[in-house]
Amino acid sequence: MIAMLRLWFVLLLASLSLSQVKADAEPLPIEVYGELPTISGVAISPDGKHLAYIQRADNLNILNVLDFTKNKIVYSVDINDIKTRGVSWASNKHVILGAFDNTRIRGFRGKTHYTGSFSINIKTKKTKQLLLRTKNIYQGQSGLGRIVGRHKNGKDVFMPAFMGQYSNELTYSLLKVNLDTGRGRPIATGRKTSVDWFVDTDGTLLAQELYDNTSNMYEIRTKVSGSWKKVLKYKSEIGPRGLVGVTPDRSALVTFLKNDDGYNELRLLSFDGEYSKPVMSKPDTEISYVLQDPNRVVLGVAYGGLQPSYDFFDKALAKDVADMQARAPSASVRLKSWSADFQKLIFYIEGTGFAGNYYMMDRATGELRMLSSSRPSIPEDAVNDVLTIKYKARDGLTIPGVMTVPHGAEIKNLPAIIMPHGGPEAHDQVGFDWMAQYFASRGYLVFQPNFRGSDGFGTAFTEAGYGGWGGVMQDDITDGVLALKNGEMIDPERVCIIGWSYGGYAALAGGAFTPELYKCVGAVAPVSDL
Repeated sequence: MIAMLRLWFVLLLASLSLSQVKADAEPLPIEVYGELPTISGVAISPDGKHLAYIQRADNLNILNVLDFTKNKIVYSVDINDIKTRGVSWASNKHVILGAFDNTRIRGFRGKTHYTGSFSINIKTKKTKQLLLRTKNIYQGQSGLGRIVGRHKNGKDVFMPAFMGQYSNELTYSLLKVNLDTGRGRPIATGRKTSVDWFVDTDGTLLAQELYDNTSNMYEIRTKVSGSWKKVLKYKSEIGPRGLVGVTPDRSALVTFLKNDDGYNELRLLSFDGEYSKPVMSKPDTEISYVLQDPNRVVLGVAYGGLQPSYDFFDKALAKDVADMQARAPSASVRLKSWSADFQKLIFYIEGTGFAGNYYMMDRATGELRMLSSSRPSIPEDAVNDVLTIKYKARDGLTIPGVMTVPHGAEIKNLPAIIMPHGGPEAHDQVGFDWMAQYFASRGYLVFQPNFRGSDGFGTAFTEAGYGGWGGVMQDDITDGVLALKNGEMIDPERVCIIGWSYGGYAALAGGAFTPELYKCVGAVAPVSDL
């Protein structure tokens, strides 16, 4: 794949007169920029003493556990034959490895996307797949890896699953699953319409979501009073709605609601069914996701946009995270993991000067420790500058975008690569985009516009693109190129547009509708019918 791209890029760069682009030093080859991260899935144990992570080396994937107190790896296992989807901790000695596979289920046609979870005891070195051999578990389900809580005893987790032998008698129940045997036993029998469970660390049931696909009725029930009580019930044609967790003091549920401008707000829902005023929101900014502990206790929110930002119920924690972000203002600073007492925080930073570095902050001592780079072959000075830009579309709508430019270069009359994203309901952020970095290392300005129809900037912005393929969405890309041209940032005679999937469609549309703007067009797996 890299070899094919190398040839494609050579031809593409040649069409833009690469000889006019000068570099002070020999840039890194495409294989280095395109190499997969060597470190991923970083997670700290609840007591903050161990770090679990996946290391890729010599075409192998290894799960390692590092003991901070001894500063050495105390457990390592080859997971090359497992398609991983995440690493977490269920206790101080149990690592959870999420996995998936496209496989066949006995008795059913075709292949399905199957998910599961493996519990790895780092003391006994034994691994068990959770729920697999549980009595009366429905064999036809594809999702058996979901964990919705962990027990305070450190021996069990809570997992939902369909129970029953036949499809017409299934219930989506909640089970208590032993981490060392992998077997579970039901602690709450759900209904056919049950879709989610919320449970405390001692097994106390807090809430349940239900949705009837036939009637489109959505319902929330709670059990804090000792028996099930209906809190909300209404018709919803888009499925389950907005329940994301509980407050730290367990006094209310936590929900997402859209405001009049189409942005998510975090609101509390009392056990009597009353919504609070917004407790977390940011003007003209989308909440991307909530940060929560293993039992769905909501700690705060992560806002979207061109760079992530955060808010927390614990304002001291919010200040420390903001201080960390201030250390790398031109990069994206992401909070990835934390100890149970929130004294140790794991951050991942990528953007200007950062190829993807992991750091640990010890809030008790103030120490900040770099753990590893996910791309150790790329030195800091080989990471090109990643900038944000906003411009006005022809109808006045503000369009956000990202530019990657040669490190230290004057942004004037540069050859340019326009690189619209796929989706189209996706978006580009400040980070390490290997292709943008590769082109910038060769002297190019790489522009990634978040045209209307992109997600991450509010529902109204996304919906403004509906029906806009080849129309207003394409105009947004064109207007971005014109803004760069009018600002004399790019050389209008050396501009190329490339993309994947919807981005490939947009590249072809750019070449078809505005051929005067582009010297060349590149489309990989475009939405098209040539």
